[in-house]
Amino acid sequence: MKLKQRFLIQSISILLSAIIITGSAGLLYNYFYKLLKESHAYKGMGQTITIVMERDNIVYNSEDLAMFNIKEILMNVSIESSYYEYEGNRYRIKLENYMRDGIDYKIIILSQIQDISGFYKSLSIFLFTVFLIVFVIACIIVQKENMKNIINPIIDLTKDMENLRIGELEEAIADSGYGEIKELGIAIEELRLQLKNSIYYQQKIDDNRKFLISSISHDLKTPVTAIRGYIDGVLDGVADTEEKKEYYLLKAVEKTKMINTMIEDLLLYSKLDLNQMVFKKDEVSINEYIEDCILDHSEGFLKENKAIAFENKLMAESFVSIDIEKFNRVVQNIMENAQKSIKTGEGLLRVILRETHSSVIIEFKDNGRGISEKELPHVFERFYRLDTAREVKGSSGLGLAIAKQIVEGLGGRIWIISEESKGASVMISLKKAKKEEEVI
Repeated sequence: MKLKQRFLIQSISILLSAIIITGSAGLLYNYFYKLLKESHAYKGMGQTITIVMERDNIVYNSEDLAMFNIKEILMNVSIESSYYEYEGNRYRIKLENYMRDGIDYKIIILSQIQDISGFYKSLSIFLFTVFLIVFVIACIIVQKENMKNIINPIIDLTKDMENLRIGELEEAIADSGYGEIKELGIAIEELRLQLKNSIYYQQKIDDNRKFLISSISHDLKTPVTAIRGYIDGVLDGVADTEEKKEYYLLKAVEKTKMINTMIEDLLLYSKLDLNQMVFKKDEVSINEYIEDCILDHSEGFLKENKAIAFENKLMAESFVSIDIEKFNRVVQNIMENAQKSIKTGEGLLRVILRETHSSVIIEFKDNGRGISEKELPHVFERFYRLDTAREVKGSSGLGLAIAKQIVEGLGGRIWIISEESKGASVMISLKKAKKEEEVI
């Protein structure tokens, strides 16, 4: 309900309540007034006095009026005055002549005149008092309700806005109150969350920028120095034969490729870390996908006299929803790490597919050096390098961190099981997807 409508309804309700209760009180006042008038408490008020006279003799006197009073009454009648005052009360005079048995009788009837102006005055005062009391009580009740649901929330919102102004964004803003007040509270809370997220992302961007600048300057120093050394060797005549010159230039090109890979990893991780990467998911057969990945990397393993094997333990063909291009990066990082870890001649990487009721699990199990218990909790941290990675110049230290960001971005989970000198197993769990049947 809008505040304008609420205030209008409150005003009408107060007025109607006061009128209805005042009217009811007036009816009750009139009712009890009549009862009181008819009761013994009002006995003698509004009464009728009857006097019967035979010539100048009093035959009957209902109030034992003195002869002096009776003469005054007769005098008022003679001067055509129809009223008589007696003991502070005013009476209307009615004179009747009556003859019986040849005798004339006078019947004087005095009817007390009630002063209703006093009744209406007291009734007016009573009704005004009741109306005023009811109106004040109704206003207090409504004001208390408005204080709770309108004024106090506005005061709280004012304090919350002051907190936002000075940069305090941790405390949530309550959406209390009615109508526009509640909507205002919700809008301010959304503003608070947006400001908080904006500041958080700005700080994160600043931290990432500083961290990336520091890391890239450190990591690029080695390959840049090597490139300069090879080029200086050619220019200074150290490479004095065509074979040496070609060797030096090839090494320089190799180092530039390493630099390019490191920069790409840095940019990719930065986008993933700031949630700026959009995932375009497709439903793919995990069986066929893994077979293709193994085929793509098998040549590199064969050149180093290392083996790669595929074990499919799925009961039937299963589908997962992934961004193929980005998930290729995950598989590439894991398989290249495994290739570096295992030994030439006896090294083996087993890619195993298994399943649960709702997920497909991909295991990359190698028989390499493994990961120590001390290093295992840190393998997914950015720029963290294992001892085996340190031996490979040009490693960005972001491979597994990127893999974790991509897998979690696809709604999956990645973890590592390993013991030192007993190999390592990288496990990826992805939710199954139901392949839609093609309509022919």
